[in-house]
Amino acid sequence: MQKIQQQSLHKGQVNNNVYKGNVYKSNVYKGNVYKRLSDNFSIALNSPVIWGYISMLLVLFIWSGFALTIRIIDGSALKIADVALIRFLVPAILLSPWLVSHCKTIKKVKLSDTTLILLGGIPFVFLAALGAKSVPVAYVGTILAGTPAFFVAIISYFFLAQALSKKRLFTLSFILVGIFIMIVGESEGMSLDVIIGLCFLFGASFLWSVYIIGLRKIALKPMTITLIISYLSGFIMLLLIGTGMVPSNLGHFSFQQALPFILIQGLGIGVVATICFSYAVSQLGSARSSVLGSLSPAATALLAVPILGESLSVFVCIGVALTVIGVILSSRC
Repeated sequence: MQKIQQQSLHKGQVNNNVYKGNVYKSNVYKGNVYKRLSDNFSIALNSPVIWGYISMLLVLFIWSGFALTIRIIDGSALKIADVALIRFLVPAILLSPWLVSHCKTIKKVKLSDTTLILLGGIPFVFLAALGAKSVPVAYVGTILAGTPAFFVAIISYFFLAQALSKKRLFTLSFILVGIFIMIVGESEGMSLDVIIGLCFLFGASFLWSVYIIGLRKIALKPMTITLIISYLSGFIMLLLIGTGMVPSNLGHFSFQQALPFILIQGLGIGVVATICFSYAVSQLGSARSSVLGSLSPAATALLAVPILGESLSVFVCIGVALTVIGVILSSRC
């Protein structure tokens, strides 16, 4: 009997040791898994390519935010001139420490080149904002982000004698067809205000295209361009508001009412998007960055649903999809 008890006790100790061993192995395995995950996460955080994708994701949200904020100007306490002033004054203040180091380069820029740069400033913002007053955000984001590729190709062909291949023309046709489907598909209930708004948006897109061509010609660093457009446009806006040439509610709205525009238009578009996009291009390349940037119309249309309560019809979805495809394909030609 005593021998049986000793054997039973020994067997229990063995089982207990086996259990402890299994638990130990399990803990070691879990520790190794956690360590590998931690190491992989650390590697990802230290990868410039990963940060390049994160930067482009941030840029996408900011670009979409531009369309969303200019859409709500009409229902806010601010006028278009107030938002334009914020758009240029905020980056002018934040980037002032870099002004001195870029002064020599800025002084060398020709007056004609400076004029081209300024087209992407006040004229673009005013036309885009006037168009967005009566047009749904999906149209705003698609026209402003999609059609410049078409206008740049056409302007370059007629005025800069650049060849326009059949392949590129075919890819650009996706953009035209997409915009056409969006407009014609919703034309039944389209008012005169919406038609005028669409004309303003196409005008803004055309100006942005000329601005892009100007940037290619001038070949300045993004920081230099941002400083030129922020300081000169900011000064012009102060002059226009101060002389009463444009309507303004400056001094009649609170900081809280201006905060969305300060964050998106001033800080986001004026500073963060410029820096992040330049960084993304340096890490991912211009082609991949352009493809990711072309998703902006889709992101804008989707964000407008929960934020502004806008609906997406079948025609709008098809139009946005075709425009995005056209921009992606044309960027690879």
